[in-house]
Amino acid sequence: MPESRRLASFVVLSMTGGAIFQVAYIRFVFLADTAHALGLTIQQYGQVTSVFGAVAVVMYFCGGWFADRFPPRTLIVVALAGTGVIDLWLSSAPGPVAVLVAHVLMAVLGMGLYWSSLVKLVSMLGSADEQGKLFGWLEGIRGVTSTVVGFVGAAVVAAAVAETAGVLAVMRIYGALCLVLAVLVFLVVRVDRDALADVGRQTVTLRELVTAARNRYTWLIGGSIMLMYCFYTLLGYLTPLLQDGYAVPVVLLGAIGVVRTYVFQIVGGPVGGLLVDRWTRSSPAFLRWAFVVAAVSALGFLVLPQDPALVWAAVGLMVVMCVAVFTARGVYWAQVGELEVPLAQRGGVIGLASGIAYLPDAFLPALGAWWVGDPANDVAPQGGGTTAMFAVLLVAALLGVLLTTLTMRVRARDLARRFAADDPVVAAA
Repeated sequence: MPESRRLASFVVLSMTGGAIFQVAYIRFVFLADTAHALGLTIQQYGQVTSVFGAVAVVMYFCGGWFADRFPPRTLIVVALAGTGVIDLWLSSAPGPVAVLVAHVLMAVLGMGLYWSSLVKLVSMLGSADEQGKLFGWLEGIRGVTSTVVGFVGAAVVAAAVAETAGVLAVMRIYGALCLVLAVLVFLVVRVDRDALADVGRQTVTLRELVTAARNRYTWLIGGSIMLMYCFYTLLGYLTPLLQDGYAVPVVLLGAIGVVRTYVFQIVGGPVGGLLVDRWTRSSPAFLRWAFVVAAVSALGFLVLPQDPALVWAAVGLMVVMCVAVFTARGVYWAQVGELEVPLAQRGGVIGLASGIAYLPDAFLPALGAWWVGDPANDVAPQGGGTTAMFAVLLVAALLGVLLTTLTMRVRARDLARRFAADDPVVAAA
C-alpha cells in the first residue's frame, strides 16, 4: 500500500473514533439537558445508559468474533452509517422505549461491530514495532476530533434559545458527521489483504477465558481498572452538582464538560506514560499514586460546602480528579505487558479483565442519577445525594490503593522466585 494511502486511511479511521460515540456518551457533557430533551428524567436517562453499558460489556466479548468473520472495513462503514441514522432518530425525541432501543443498538454497533474492527485495521497499518506509535496517534487524533466536535456542540447548545433544543441540534450534527465519515471510510480506506492476514485474530475463546480466570493478574488488573473506571463513569454527574450546587452558568458548563471529557483525553494518556517512564518505572506504582490523588479529590468534594462562592474550588477539585482519571487511562492496560502475562494468554486476560473493568457502566449511571436527583422534574436527590456518591468514590480509591499495592507485592514475589530458580547458589540453599 502506498504511504500516502496508508496515512490517509489511518487519519480517517482515527477520526471515526471521535465521532461514533458522541451521542452514546453525550451525558458526560450535557447530562440534564439531554435527558430533558429526550423527554426523560435524569433517573430514566440513567437507567437507559446503564442498559447501554451492560450491552456494551457483552459486545466487547463478541466484537472479535465479528472482526474475524467479516471484512472489518465493511463493519466500520455499517457501524458508522447505522450510528448516524440512530443519532438522527434520537434527535426527534422518539419516546422512552425508542430511546432505550436506540441505545441498545448503539452499543451493538459501537462495541460489537466497530471497536474490534478498528483495532484490527489500525494494527495492519504498521509493523510490530510501530504498534505503540500507531495506537498512541490513534488516541491523539481521536481526542482532537472529539474536542473540536465537542466545542462545536457546546457552542450550539449555548447559542440555542432552549438548551434542550440545542442538544437535539447537536445530535443531528453528530449523526450527519457519522454518515459523512462512513462515506469517507468507504472511499478512502484501503485494506492490504496480506497485511490483514498477518494481524492476529480478535476472537477470544471460552478456553482462553477459563485460562485467564486462573491467572491472578487478570483479577488484579481488571479490579484496579474497574475501581478507577468508577470515577470515569461518574464524571458526568459532576455537571448537575456544578450547576445546582455551585451555580455554574450553562455556557460555562458546556465548555467545562468538553475540557473534562475530551481535552484531558488528549493530554492525560501521554503524560501518564511519561510519568511511568521517568518517575515510578512501574504502572501499578503509578496507578497507586493516581488512586491517592483521586481519593484526595473525592474527600475534597465531601468536605467542601455547596456554595456558589466556592465554585472555583469545586472546579479545581474536578480538575484534580480528571488528572488522576485520565493519566491512569493511558497507563492501566500497560500492566498486561509489564506483568509479563504470557502471549498465549493475553487475549483471554484482556477479554476477561475488560469485562470486569467496564462493569461500572452497567449500573453506575443509574445509581449516579438516583444520587443527584432531578430538580427540574421535582425529583429530590436520593440515598444521601452527592455525599453518598463521593463517599463511594473515596472507598473505591482506597480499595484501588490496596489492590495496586497487592499487585506490586505479587509481582515482587514472582520475580524473587524466578531469581531463586535461575541462581544455582540460591536454589541450592
